[in-house]
Amino acid sequence: MKTFFRIVDDKLFGIPQENLGFEVSNSMFIPDEYLSSNNFLVMRTCHGLGDWVLLSAMPRLLKQKYPNCKVYLPSKKLLTKIFGDMLKTWGYGTFDASDVVRNVFHNNPYVDGFVSKYGNEVFHDHYRIYDENNDKIPLLNQMLKFWQFTDDEMIDTTPDFYPTTEELDWFKNYHKYRNKEYGYISASSTFGETAEPKVMIDKIKEHDENLIWYYYGEVPFKTSHFNFLNNVIEVKPQNLNIRQQQLLKVNAVVNYGNETGMNLWTAKYSNTFVLNNKNYGPIHGSNRKRKRPFKSGNFVEGVNYL
Repeated sequence: MKTFFRIVDDKLFGIPQENLGFEVSNSMFIPDEYLSSNNFLVMRTCHGLGDWVLLSAMPRLLKQKYPNCKVYLPSKKLLTKIFGDMLKTWGYGTFDASDVVRNVFHNNPYVDGFVSKYGNEVFHDHYRIYDENNDKIPLLNQMLKFWQFTDDEMIDTTPDFYPTTEELDWFKNYHKYRNKEYGYISASSTFGETAEPKVMIDKIKEHDENLIWYYYGEVPFKTSHFNFLNNVIEVKPQNLNIRQQQLLKVNAVVNYGNETGMNLWTAKYSNTFVLNNKNYGPIHGSNRKRKRPFKSGNFVEGVNYL
């Protein structure tokens, strides 16, 4: 049994339910009265980086379908008010989950602001229309279907990223190999535990041996699975922020990594290869098989899944 959340008057209520959302054969849709208000709040009930990255194209698509609408995101204050200690579930103490929304949607031209109160009912990621026979439908597509989008109106739901002028200037000054192509490898703490890495390593070996690589990993490069590479720049010791790392990633000719929010965020901008998780990580029970790895809607079109 799962918990279906309702958010009303900036308060959270849980309802036991077998599935989150509505099966396509028994669809329900967002009320017309809400749409006529043209005052929308984009919300998730999960708060990792990847959770919000999956919705990063939603403001753009809402503006395209409903051109007179205002699109808002929750501020740190509103997230804390609604979810409280639940936010500590994400990040495992390594980051403040209430900061994730700003990192993902900063400088997004389709966002009208970050609000500290909303009041109306919030139609978040639990309000989705899913197909029990097809897990490879991105979560955003499932949500937009609930928002009365037709398939033709869901144009490019891959994640969006909008760097600022200052961030672009930083990149120009940082990347010293300005006229040379480079690749990016990002390996999280679960790399090698949730899937066999050989298929990805073999793919990386197909590249020109002189290609420059940026490497971000929890394991130092010299003791990593990738220490056969030449021309490698380690990213983690440089303490770059999330958006600086993302600028490096979206400008790479190719990205490799295991299934993380940062790696899914590059699909629109760079040839992206993701090592699909076959098992759950330590937090969710190591070596336990993921029978339906895309059941939660974390499939992203444009990603090359290995």
